[in-house]
Amino acid sequence: MSDYKVHNIKEEIIITANHNPNGLVKYHVCYGEVDWEKNGNRKPAVFLLMSYDGKINYQVPAHLTLDSEGETDFEKVYDALTYLKHKYQIYKKFDVVVK
Repeated sequence: MSDYKVHNIKEEIIITANHNPNGLVKYHVCYGEVDWEKNGNRKPAVFLLMSYDGKINYQVPAHLTLDSEGETDFEKVYDALTYLKHKYQIYKKFDVVVK
């Protein structure tokens, strides 16, 4: 496996997963740049990662549980994705520079 980092996170919302009672599984809802082809051509994107015990796992795809007595993981992550999407669309629309 290559050590080439295909993403650059500019903003991140971390959400504790419902399906893990000890709080060690987290969703990382991110805005940044992604280089899908590993050729240096990064494009802005909203993306989702997961961490286990403080370490982001790149082998297991992020998966959202749909069962919960309250708000589901899907709903929490969807809200965070929607927030970042709208925030960075507004920034682009009004030429706001994000550092």
